[in-house]
Amino acid sequence: MAVTNKGTKVSIPDAQIPSDYVKPTVVEVVSPMYPRTVILSVLKATVENADPATTLAAILADGTIGITKQITDIVTAEFIGTKTVDVHADLLSIKTNISTNDPTGDYLKATAPSYLCTVKYYVKTV
Repeated sequence: MAVTNKGTKVSIPDAQIPSDYVKPTVVEVVSPMYPRTVILSVLKATVENADPATTLAAILADGTIGITKQITDIVTAEFIGTKTVDVHADLLSIKTNISTNDPTGDYLKATAPSYLCTVKYYVKTV
């Protein structure tokens, strides 16, 4: 089995994209057969950087927890036994798992901050 991940597009609102961030070039899967939408968690401590553009790039590309890695792992598990699969993803929204509206303050003691990323991915067997 071979998964070819063609990358992750960034389609979040421009106001959320750091001004010095360069969107990656992604070769989209033509005529995808299996589009799916998922919410992925990316641990903030793993990808955060003082530079917001570097943080956004790491959210996509971190080799252990980034969106591209998680999508590759999901597709590998879903299409086990398939000879070749092409996939690309699209980051649609990003927020955190910490709600400051929680009046109890529980989020301060028990939750590791993460980015919650809504991602649509497109798969085609080849």
